[in-house]
Amino acid sequence: MINNHSQKIKLFIFIISAVFSYVSFANEPTNQRKDYEVGVLALRGHAHARQAWEPTLDWLAIKNPGYQFNLHTYDFDQLEHAFLHGRLDFILTSPGQATKLAREYPINWLATQKTAYSGESNKSIASVVVVRRESPFKTLKDIHEARVAAVSEKAFGGFLALRYELDKLGYFNSSFFEKIQFTGPPTDQLILDVVESDLDVAIVPACTLENMAKEGHIQLHNLRVLNEQRPSNSVCAVSTPLYPNWTMAMTERVPPEVGQMVAQTLFVMPKDHPAAVAANNVGWMLPAASVTFDKVYKHLDMHPLQESLSQKAKDWLYKNQAIAMASLVTILLLTGYHFWLQWRFKRSREALKKTMNNLRRKSTMLEHAQRITIVGELGSSIAHEINQPLAAIKNYSQGAKVRMERGATTEEMLPILEKIQQQVTSASDIIQRLRSLIHRNPIEKKWVDLPSLIAESMKLVDYEFQRHRIQLGVMYSGEPQPIYADVTGLQQVMLNVLNNAKDACLSHVPKRKNLFVDLHVSYCDEMVIIDVADNGIGIQGQEIPLDQAFYTTKENGLGLGLAICRDVIDAHNGSLRFRTVDPTGCQVTIILPYQETCHES
Repeated sequence: MINNHSQKIKLFIFIISAVFSYVSFANEPTNQRKDYEVGVLALRGHAHARQAWEPTLDWLAIKNPGYQFNLHTYDFDQLEHAFLHGRLDFILTSPGQATKLAREYPINWLATQKTAYSGESNKSIASVVVVRRESPFKTLKDIHEARVAAVSEKAFGGFLALRYELDKLGYFNSSFFEKIQFTGPPTDQLILDVVESDLDVAIVPACTLENMAKEGHIQLHNLRVLNEQRPSNSVCAVSTPLYPNWTMAMTERVPPEVGQMVAQTLFVMPKDHPAAVAANNVGWMLPAASVTFDKVYKHLDMHPLQESLSQKAKDWLYKNQAIAMASLVTILLLTGYHFWLQWRFKRSREALKKTMNNLRRKSTMLEHAQRITIVGELGSSIAHEINQPLAAIKNYSQGAKVRMERGATTEEMLPILEKIQQQVTSASDIIQRLRSLIHRNPIEKKWVDLPSLIAESMKLVDYEFQRHRIQLGVMYSGEPQPIYADVTGLQQVMLNVLNNAKDACLSHVPKRKNLFVDLHVSYCDEMVIIDVADNGIGIQGQEIPLDQAFYTTKENGLGLGLAICRDVIDAHNGSLRFRTVDPTGCQVTIILPYQETCHES
């Protein structure tokens, strides 16, 4: 009996032990790892990161006996590379990088760092734009030509927050951001480069300045913050609004109960614990919302869930192949049509250029023909003028012959020979005037004495005016001054106008007496005005195009005279006007502005 009782007691103890062993085995995680790898972003350098975060990992190990947390420090690219290759269990990084990784990969946020830097304990991330105290840059808008540097284009507080603000303000285009130098950690070196004038502007995270001054690396009075502000009573000067603090996150390699254990351990860390002091925080709290980071990344077209423009284009083309093909064909047709229009335009331009050259050549020929016509109309006047010096030469020659037969001395013959020479010069001048009028010489402007030009023109027509008993006179008013003009062209205009006035006077039926043509030359401040008035038959119709080429009121006229006159006057930037004079007659007004710019010629 005793043995049976003893055996029953042993069996009971065995069963109780088995139950307790089963319960203990059930409560203990299967194949639980004890070592966990923690990747930390080292903005201020690897040594500083270890000094700041190793106490926190020691705190986790002390509060969770048997667990080990190994610290690894990285820059932005190294941290992302280590995570993507599955080498990390926990990540402690800036909220910007944490947000981008969490939008693409299975990451769980555990806790957000609390700080005493502002009235909102979960916000102290911002960008700070630092310059030297004596720097000429006073505002953010001034730094477009400065030497600017930041740690990384991925640093949220060290760059992206500022880019977001500048982009909203519309200060700079993409070329400005392309010129920014990204040096990599440590951030402290950027501040030191500004102090040493190796940089003009440094973009750093919030509180970097104050922490470096506290550590004795710099003196704050030597530096200045652009667009300085202190949102939520921030103790640190910043250039942008504040964003949530750094975040501890776990990867999918970590069991949920271990992640919960780490989060709970961080939440109970006292705010004055050496681990909190080393990391410049006052403990930890629940993860902060990341909606503000999403807005920034979407605005900058950097959000991981956003499709690139090329991908959007590919998707659209795949879904709308018919429309895409029709658009492509339309573009090709329009391109071909564009090139065809260019070819047609080039041909038309060349043809127009050829036509213009032909018209210019024919215009010159017609002008020359009109000059010949004028010479023909002036034939009797020219013959009369040449006959005068020839008759004088004949008389003087006969007188010289008689005196020589009588034995006159050389001294007695010299005055007669000088008079003959004067008449030869006079005849030569007449021929020269005629030649200059006939020849088709290139237009050459020079300074002209207008009274002399008018006197020569009147002299050429004087014989015909006297023969038909038409009085020709000229009057001047104002202070005479030379004009810069084409001598031959202007003389041609005067001869045309005078001949037309003469013909108008002779057109009266029956013939009238007391016919006249008067010239009035007025020198004004900015122009000279030549009025030629006659008492001829006047203009028969106000709408008659007197200056139109090939239109003429003369029986044998070419219709070129006044049209050429118009071209000559236009070449002098002047104007030609016609007006009926009561009771009969016509007044032609020639306006020639002084061309002051030609004085330099």
